Amino acid sequence: RHAIGNFHLVEVASSLWIAGWNQREPALLGKFHVGDQLLSLNGQPVTTVAEAFSIMDMTPSGVELLLKRLPMAVEYKLHRKDEGEPWGMQIRQNRLVDVIHGSIAWQSGLQPFSAQFRGEPCAWAITQVNSVPVSILCRSTDVILNKIDSQTKDTSIIFQPSEFVTILSESLREQPHYEDFVARS
Repeated sequence: RHAIGNFHLVEVASSLWIAGWNQREPALLGKFHVGDQLLSLNGQPVTTVAEAFSIMDMTPSGVELLLKRLPMAVEYKLHRKDEGEPWGMQIRQNRLVDVIHGSIAWQSGLQPFSAQFRGEPCAWAITQVNSVPVSILCRSTDVILNKIDSQTKDTSIIFQPSEFVTILSESLREQPHYEDFVARS
C-alpha cells in the first residue's frame, strides 16, 4: 500500500501507465517497471489520473494497486559464443535504429521499426537491460551500450514502442522534481 503521489501516471489510449516512481522510496524499488499498466486501485478500475486521485483522496493511508506487467513490451534474450562478438544492434540514445543482417540480434528475430503503437509502425526504445531499468530520459548511447555489453555472453533487453516511451518521458519531464521519479541509468 503506497500513496499515489509516489508514482507518475500517464493517460494513454484510455489506460493509465506508470512512467516513473519515487526512487527515494525504498519500498518501491524493484517492484515497478516503466510501462506497467495500472488496472485498478483498491479494487476499483481506473482509466484516468483524475479517477486515481479521487480514489486516493478516499484512502489517504495508501492504496492497493493492480498492475499488468509491461503489456506493450517485448523481451529479447541474446547469447553470443565469444565475449567480443558484437550483438549487431545500432542504438542511438535509448532507441534501436538498426539491426545488422545476420547478427546475433537479427538471428533472435529483433527487427528495427517492427514495434506498433496506435496501429502504426515505430522504432523500439530500450527500457530495461539485464533486469535493470534504463532511464527513459537517457540521452547517452554509451550508457545503454555499456549496460548491454556488461554481460559476458548473455544479455536480456526489454523494448517498448518508442512513441509510447516518448509520451511517458515528455509527461514525466513536466512534473516538478521529475528527477526523483526516473530510474538511474
